[in-house]
Amino acid sequence: MRISRNTALRAVITLVIAVVADTLCPPPLHAQTNWREVRGIRLGRFRAHIEASSNHTVRLIAQLDTSYLVSQELAPDSVHEWEENLFSQLDKPAKLKYILANAVLVEPYAADTATIGYALTIADTLGATRTVLTDKNGIIEFLDLLDKGALVARTLSDAELKRSGPVREKPIALARSVNYVYPRNAQLAGLSGSALVQFVVDTAGRAKPESITCIQATYKDFADAATAVVKTMEFTPAELEGHKIEQLVQYPIDFKLNAVLPVKPFEVPVRTGRGRR
Repeated sequence: MRISRNTALRAVITLVIAVVADTLCPPPLHAQTNWREVRGIRLGRFRAHIEASSNHTVRLIAQLDTSYLVSQELAPDSVHEWEENLFSQLDKPAKLKYILANAVLVEPYAADTATIGYALTIADTLGATRTVLTDKNGIIEFLDLLDKGALVARTLSDAELKRSGPVREKPIALARSVNYVYPRNAQLAGLSGSALVQFVVDTAGRAKPESITCIQATYKDFADAATAVVKTMEFTPAELEGHKIEQLVQYPIDFKLNAVLPVKPFEVPVRTGRGRR
C-alpha cells in the first residue's frame, strides 16, 4: 500500500509536535520511584505488601497466582480514615461496599447465618482487578497492613523513607514479670479459667486506662482480675525505624489453681486514631 505525500507529511508534523510538547511538558514533579516495604501478608493464594514513599504516600502490591497488581499512590490520612471506619463496623457492616479510592473494595456478605465473610478486591493503575474471599481474621490482618503502612508514611522522615530495605519494626515486649492475684471466690470454689484483655500500650510502655477492655472470660471474677493486673504491667513499647509508637495488643491470661501462666502477648491491628495523636 502506498502512502501519499500529504499523509506522510502530516505524520511527520504530528511527530514533531508530539516531541516538542513532550519537551515543553516535563514529567510531573511528584512522580515517585523510591519506595520502602513496610509489611506483607498472605491469605491463601493471595499475597500483598504495602510500601511507603519519600513523598509520604503508600501503595499496595498484590499478587494472586500469576497476577501482579500495583495500586495507585494513596494519601496515608485517607487510608487511615477508611481503615478505621471499616474496622469499627466489622461486626455490623453499615454499607454493602467500602471503597478506598480506586485501589481497594471490601464487600461484606453473609457466609452463613451467623458469620460475615468479606470479598476483598484490589485494583491496579490500569483498572485490572483481582478478588479474594476471606473471613474476619483475614480482613483484620489486611486492615492492619494498611494501617501500618499509613503509620510509617506519617511517622518517618523524608530521609528515613529514602533508606533502602524494609522498614525495621520492633514488637512490644513485657518489661518485667507480673504478680497475678487469683480471684478469691474462684479459688474457694476450685475454679480455673482464663481471660482475654485488649488494651493500647502507649509510648511510655503502660496500658492506657481508657483502652482496657476484657474481650472474653470464663467468669466475671477472672475478667476483673485480668483487667486489674493489666493496669500494673510495664512494657517495652513497639517501634518503627526507632520511633516509639502506640500499639493495640491482646493479652491472654490463664488462671489455674496450681499456677498462673501468662502467655506472651501477640500483636493485633494498631488503632492509631483513637486519641493517640
